[in-house]
Amino acid sequence: MNRKRIRQMNTLLLRRLQKRPAAAYFEEQKDFLLNLERENYMQRFAGLVSGERIRCGAVLELCREELAQLCPCQPQEGWLRCAFDFARRQLFPEQVPSSDGGAGAVFFLSVLQVLFAVQREILPFDPMYDFAFISGEELEQSPGAALYEQMLRLWKREYIYEMMRLGLEVTPFRALEHIAGVHHIAITMGRELKEAGVPVDLALVSGSAAGHDIGKFGCRPGERVPYLHYYYTDLWFRRRRLTEIGHVAANHSVWDLEPDYLSVESLLLIYADFRVKQTLGPGGEEITHISTLSDAFAVILNKLDGVDEAKKQRYRRVYTRLQDFERFMEERGVDTSLQSRAQPPRREKAAALMTDEEALGVLRLVCVEHNIRLMDRLTESRSFARLLEQARGETDWRRLRAYLGVIESYSLYLRLPQKVETLSFLYELLMHREGDIRRQAAALMGAIIADFHAGYVKERPADCKSTGTLTDLSQWKACLEQSIFPDHKLMPQHRSWIGYTLKFMVNSLLQHCHGREERFLDCLLAYCKPGGRMESSVVFLLLDTFAALPLDRCTPAQTETLLHFAEGAARSRELTVRTAAALLLRRLLPILALGERARAALKKMNSEDSPSLTLLRSRLLEGRALRLPDETISEIFLDNLKTATPWIVKRVNILLLTEHAHAGGAQMLHIAAHYSNLIKVSDRVTVRHSAGLALLELAPLLSVDQRNEIAVELCRGLELGQQEFTKYIPDYLGRFALWLPPEQLDELLRSLEGTLASSEGHIVASALDTAAVLLEDYTAYRDRFPESESVYRGRARRLLGMLMKGTAGIDTGTRQEAMYLLGRRVFGSTGLGRKEKCRALQLTVRRILALCQAADENGLTFYYRAAMLGKLYRFLVEQELLCGEVPFEPSRPLAFFPGTFDPFTLSHKGIVRAIRDEGFEVLLAIDEFSWSKRTQPYRIRREIAAMSVADEFYVHIFPEDFPVNIANPENLRRLREAFPGREVSIVVGSDVVAHASSYQKPAQADSIHGFDHVIFRRAGAVAADYGCISGHVLELTLPEELEEISSTRIREAVDANRDISHLIDPVAQEFIYRHSLYLREPQDKPVLRTEDLEFIPCGPEDEQLEALLHRSAPAGAQGLLRALGRTGDDVLLLCHGKEKTVLGAATYCCMDSQHLFSRLGSAELAAFVRQNAGGRTLLLSGLFVPSSPQQEELGQLLLTEVLTLALGREYTYAIYEPLEGFADAWIRQELHLQGFLPVPEGVSRSALAVDMRQPIILSNNVDTTIKPPLSTAPSVVAAVAAAHRRLQEMLTHLQPGSLVLSLSAGVIYHRLLQRITECNGVPEVQTVPRKLGPDICVPYGKLLRGVIVPNTVTKTLRTDKVYEPDLSSYSIEAYPDYSPLEDQVRTIRAFDRPAILVDDVLHDGKRIRRLDPLLRRTGTEVKKVLVGYLTGTGRDLMESLGYDAEGVYYLPNLRMRFVESTLYPFIGGDTIRRSQRPEGGLQPSVNRVLPYASPEFSPLDPETAWALSLCCVENARNILLALETEYRRAFARNLTLSRLSEAVILPLCPDKGGSMAYDLSRGASTYLDDDIELLKRMRFGRKETTV
Repeated sequence: MNRKRIRQMNTLLLRRLQKRPAAAYFEEQKDFLLNLERENYMQRFAGLVSGERIRCGAVLELCREELAQLCPCQPQEGWLRCAFDFARRQLFPEQVPSSDGGAGAVFFLSVLQVLFAVQREILPFDPMYDFAFISGEELEQSPGAALYEQMLRLWKREYIYEMMRLGLEVTPFRALEHIAGVHHIAITMGRELKEAGVPVDLALVSGSAAGHDIGKFGCRPGERVPYLHYYYTDLWFRRRRLTEIGHVAANHSVWDLEPDYLSVESLLLIYADFRVKQTLGPGGEEITHISTLSDAFAVILNKLDGVDEAKKQRYRRVYTRLQDFERFMEERGVDTSLQSRAQPPRREKAAALMTDEEALGVLRLVCVEHNIRLMDRLTESRSFARLLEQARGETDWRRLRAYLGVIESYSLYLRLPQKVETLSFLYELLMHREGDIRRQAAALMGAIIADFHAGYVKERPADCKSTGTLTDLSQWKACLEQSIFPDHKLMPQHRSWIGYTLKFMVNSLLQHCHGREERFLDCLLAYCKPGGRMESSVVFLLLDTFAALPLDRCTPAQTETLLHFAEGAARSRELTVRTAAALLLRRLLPILALGERARAALKKMNSEDSPSLTLLRSRLLEGRALRLPDETISEIFLDNLKTATPWIVKRVNILLLTEHAHAGGAQMLHIAAHYSNLIKVSDRVTVRHSAGLALLELAPLLSVDQRNEIAVELCRGLELGQQEFTKYIPDYLGRFALWLPPEQLDELLRSLEGTLASSEGHIVASALDTAAVLLEDYTAYRDRFPESESVYRGRARRLLGMLMKGTAGIDTGTRQEAMYLLGRRVFGSTGLGRKEKCRALQLTVRRILALCQAADENGLTFYYRAAMLGKLYRFLVEQELLCGEVPFEPSRPLAFFPGTFDPFTLSHKGIVRAIRDEGFEVLLAIDEFSWSKRTQPYRIRREIAAMSVADEFYVHIFPEDFPVNIANPENLRRLREAFPGREVSIVVGSDVVAHASSYQKPAQADSIHGFDHVIFRRAGAVAADYGCISGHVLELTLPEELEEISSTRIREAVDANRDISHLIDPVAQEFIYRHSLYLREPQDKPVLRTEDLEFIPCGPEDEQLEALLHRSAPAGAQGLLRALGRTGDDVLLLCHGKEKTVLGAATYCCMDSQHLFSRLGSAELAAFVRQNAGGRTLLLSGLFVPSSPQQEELGQLLLTEVLTLALGREYTYAIYEPLEGFADAWIRQELHLQGFLPVPEGVSRSALAVDMRQPIILSNNVDTTIKPPLSTAPSVVAAVAAAHRRLQEMLTHLQPGSLVLSLSAGVIYHRLLQRITECNGVPEVQTVPRKLGPDICVPYGKLLRGVIVPNTVTKTLRTDKVYEPDLSSYSIEAYPDYSPLEDQVRTIRAFDRPAILVDDVLHDGKRIRRLDPLLRRTGTEVKKVLVGYLTGTGRDLMESLGYDAEGVYYLPNLRMRFVESTLYPFIGGDTIRRSQRPEGGLQPSVNRVLPYASPEFSPLDPETAWALSLCCVENARNILLALETEYRRAFARNLTLSRLSEAVILPLCPDKGGSMAYDLSRGASTYLDDDIELLKRMRFGRKETTV
């Protein structure tokens, strides 16, 4: 060790002695410190800092002289023990007696601290001695960084590590080894989890692991360290205000795994603590080692005191959870063996490809991960407060219920301040307008108070006193006071709502406080004492609460108090108080000791003012039920329907009617109908529930017909459509329906299935609730109506299928409700038997897993899913512990059913059912191989199919990332390999076998011929020959009515807005109409045709040119011909392709600088050109087009062709100087649109010039975005043309003098068609029969979408530019509702053909850059890249990537590029990323013009940007007005946003944020009128004018 290092050590020691707590001991020891500095004190320890670990005893021997100087009297226990106890006293002052020798202990500890710090730098890391604390970047990413840094400062200041090292030498225990080992495991695995994407707070992990057993140093002699150290650990952290770290550190017992929800930081600590075990060696010494999980289980089981079977079972439960957590970590690539062999996370396998057993194993890990992500959102105080605020702002009671479910599940883990905050929030909900929310909130308040200290239930020291005022009793008393005496400022209605919920709060508390009931009840019964505030409303509230108490939980003294209170209330003047007293006395009568006094109180009660009370009093005194006369029953019916009748009296009436029915009284059906009516319309929730329970009591007494009548009436109420009526029905309808015989019950189920297709979300939710109640109580049905096992289970599957149908519902609310019910009514049900739950899981395990794999993490859906998975996971753990693993049936053979399914019809569903009933498991593969069909996006078709079969079991949707082309043996081989040990059959129609090319090819290994087949043949079809198939063939037929269903019929019906529920699933019908699908959608893609126009170069002497000049300029034709002959200019003819009729011509000359004067004939003009041109120059000398409506369009085409020809030859300047005698008025206007400007007057009066070095490109493609027949309507064509010219003129202002080049999509299509067919070796015209070339054409941009190239397989890669909502960035992704790009590329690869990639432009190449790695990864061969126009940058990129690229036009450079359609709202644009799909088939988008976004084209001055924006929005408005007018003329209806997809191929809507929605009944042009008005407000520098 060198001198510099020793000096540094000396400096560290002196600095440490001058800080707390050492500074207090050395204030008077300045000479001592000075001597240390002079002596270079740490030099003497240089020999200890070697390759071996420093022993504290060895350091002590070198320090004795200084210790004697500081403390002449050596401590009796010795310096090692003295220093150890001194450090313990820093942690727990009251636990360790003080002693002399403080200065010496501080000095010795400081020396150790310096030496240990140096040793850590020299010796290799030892997980049993060293702590790899986090720092740097890791600390910056941790929410708990500030607390962690504070803890590390305390770690040094209080000599914690040095104390642990001393403990190894002065005690027989190896606490340091255990603590360091736990920290090593926790932080190592925490780091790997974080790297795998799991949200982990490493500061919290490290801090809690380092301090988790610090409490062991606070235990006094005689105290049970294994049980009490949790308390002292918590104490240490609380005193230092490190509560968040301490909460995790102090709760690291294995029993802390019992709550359903734990943070990943807690799981890591408990897991690490579980694995670091200490055993006794031969000599009784402790030996610390890191065990495997199973070995640790055996060790700890042997150490537990008094392990009976119940405790073993409890322990196995938490061990099972640790096993699941370890498997979760391993799946994420964590090396749990600690050998530093971390692996990347394993690739997620689609649920459809798994066996049921595999799916269950993965689902358990999904439950673990979901718990981790839930706790990540809730553990932080701010996050929890945010959750409460979100719940406060929620207006939908079903959604609010989900928040309450989260709080209920999480409440055990809350810290005390959070529990108080939660109680305050729940108290607010006692005033909620929905009665069920009030009840749930009150019950949750009772549970939280009962478990107020549940977060810390471990053993406490005998002399421990409760600290603070936050106790369960204090909170209970506060809640009682607030509930019984609400604030007088509250509305009377709110005060009464609060009071009526008290009984639910009390009963919930009593259910959760086993063994502590008496003290909680005493607090409540204290309000019965005389002298209190006993207003009649308070007395009534207490009586209502007491009447609901479980009397078996009350002591005799407490029941005596209740009776005394009821006796006094029975004498009240208030009818409601006396009625409530009578109901309480009714409860007390059966108690022998109190019966006589209760009867005496009833006899003295005055009931003359209420016939109902009189009847109740008589019934109680007589001790038997009364039969009521018909007149009395009628009066009760009327009384119950009056709003003036107190609800307590209505309850008495219901009680009297029910007892009358049980006594065999008359009017049974009328009473039941009355109850049914009360459930639906009563204004009091209590009355509704009382009527519902009474109706269930009456059910066995009714005849079958009467039951059916009541059930039908309740079903009608379910369909009323008003939420306040429907929400109370399901609970009672479901249970009542189980009294219906099988035939009538099945009829009711059919009615519920129809209701599930309702467009009203709350009606669908009520139907789901009813089905869930039916399923939960269904086990009782077997005893009432014996049936065969198959029929009984079939109906249970049907009910479960209805819930699964809800998980694939259209509305988010429907899906959330279905998940909630699966958790609460199925897997979390207390009424459903374990066998029934297992059967439900057997049927749904892969569906639930697929639901979790496909679900997003946003919004409230996350919490619904968390609630479902939490209950499912609890069931799985209990099932494994009590009964073993969930049993599954043997796997069925597979039927692979590929198809376009556009859309999935009832015919398809009939096929699926028929195959399933043959014993197969059906895999629906929505394929992308029908390339000639115009289909809906893949995910739309997949969603329709999924919702159509959601209620069918043994049917799964094949994963989208696994394309299977049945013509590709390689794909089929992979299909077989995906299901080892299972038979795979292919499902096809008989016509496919007869005509598909895959069956005509010769058989080979893994080809389609060797597979088993399930073949569907139409009923009237001729028997097919299946000789080409060597596998087994099962032939099936469909009913004739299903065979008549076709996509054509569906499209025709959708266009006519007719009902199609007899053709497709009703839910799918609602989906199609809501999203405006299949409107004006032909089934087949159009074949791209060659254009009739052709450009032909010729000479001036060509006869066709002479004829053209005579037609376009008859007066000067001969002069022009002579001028052309003299100049020798080139001529380009525009001809009609078929007839070769000349439509126009352009004359031009390509000049270099040497020949300018000879051609221009003007020295001034030649000098001007030479000065401004950076290279060769194009001279335009004439444009000849006969006058006609198409003159401007044809002239534009000729100009574009000549200009692009020159650009391709890298000409940088163009000048227009007309031929002598040429009349050019209209041509000058056309050239102005290209950016040409007049040259200075002194140079030439007729010449125009333009800079071509960096042209502005405008793609003229709006006509390709409009659907036929509207795209060819004259008014629409005129509007599109006018908009294009206006935009072109606007672009000339962006960079005056620069070329604005308008490129026609039609010309590009024509030339690309020629090049694609030439490359593929096929004719340009479709042949009959079709003969396909060997290649596949793959458009990957916005070109050629929705069309096919003649005789060429054409499959579009649907890419899109997707912006973040704030436009901060964008990425190239799949177009909305299409498969991810990688899956689309896999599909292209499955065609097994060389690809010809096609796009409109290749410049910066963002799209091809995105696709290139995907193409290479999948092994897709790219034969050629063809584009509309290729720039120099694009060509360089293609060469670097190794692709053969070719463009219709070559542009060396460009300044700006505009795609016209993307500038027009509702017609085009770029996609905005939004989580929710809007209705009406409109995708949220952005047009980079005002007022939607800042224009991206720079540099633009504000005024130009504003003018360009106004031009674009007005153009879009004008085009849409033309479309709306033409649509109205053609179809006699308005073109609204909901039907915009009938006119525009890919309709978009400008994104206005998540809080604004479009009215789909309005036209798009009306929204643009508003946007134009808004834009005019934004004009820069506008001056206000006074009107």
